[in-house]
Amino acid sequence: MEEEKDMGLTALISQQEDQAARAEEAPFEHHVTPVPTQALARLDRFATASLLAAGLAHEIANPLAALVAALDWTKERLSRLRERGAADAAQLDRLVPDVEQAIISAQTITALIRDFQLFLRPDEITPIVGAAEVKPAIERALQMARPRLATVTPLSTELGAAPLVRIPPTRVTQIVLNLLLNAADALAARPWSANLVEVRLETADGRAVIEVRDNGPGLSPGLRRHLFEPGRSDKPGATSLGLGLAISRQLARLSGGDITVTCPPGAGTIFRVVLPPAG
Repeated sequence: MEEEKDMGLTALISQQEDQAARAEEAPFEHHVTPVPTQALARLDRFATASLLAAGLAHEIANPLAALVAALDWTKERLSRLRERGAADAAQLDRLVPDVEQAIISAQTITALIRDFQLFLRPDEITPIVGAAEVKPAIERALQMARPRLATVTPLSTELGAAPLVRIPPTRVTQIVLNLLLNAADALAARPWSANLVEVRLETADGRAVIEVRDNGPGLSPGLRRHLFEPGRSDKPGATSLGLGLAISRQLARLSGGDITVTCPPGAGTIFRVVLPPAG
C-alpha cells in the first residue's frame, strides 16, 4: 500500500510539472489551480506541521506559563485588596505589570496559533483578490521554523522591499518554510557556532526574489540535477516521501515563478525563489 501511495503521488507531481511547463507563459489564475496540486500542497503542509508540532508546543508553553503566573498573582492581590476593603493608587499600580505581562503572553500565544492556522488553511478558501505581500509570509515562515533553527544555527535576515505578487501568502510561507527546514537538516550534524542560515528578500528586474542560503556542505552536481524530483531525498534515514521541494517548485511555477538552487565555491547552498509581480 505504501508503494502504491508513493507511486500515485509521484504521478500527480509529474503530471503537474508537465502542465506547468506548458503554462509558463500564461498568467497565473489562482481560481483555476489544478485540484491535484492543491491536494499535494495540503499533504505537504500537514506533514510539515506534524514535524513542527513539538516546537510549537514548546513555543506556547513559555508564554502560557507566564500568563498563568501573572493571572495568579493578580487574583491573589485582588483578594487581599478586597479583604482590606479599600485600595490606594500605589496598591493598584502594583497590579499593572502583571496585567501587562498577561496581555503580552496572551497575544504571543494568539499569534503563534494564528500563524499555524493560516499555514494549514486550504488555499481554495483563501482566494487571492488582487495581490499579496511577500514579507509577512516570509516572517510567518521564520516564526514557525524558529524552534527548529534555534537548536541548529544562527539566523540572519535581510528583508527588503519587494513588489506585490499574485500567489496565496500561505504558499509563500510553505515554500520558505520548506527551504528553512532543509537548511536546518543540512547543518544539523555540525556545531551551532559553525553554522549560518541567511534569508533575504529583494527586488530584481521587477520581481520579488527570496534567497535562503546556508553554509553547509553543499550538494553534488548529480544531486542538484534531480533535487526537485518527487521522492528524492539526501537525508540519511529519511522517512518522508521527499515531496517538499517538488511541491515548492510546482507552487512557484503555478504563479509564473520558479525555484533554482546553486552551490557556490567553498560549499554552501543557495535556494532562489523568483516570483513575478501582480498585475
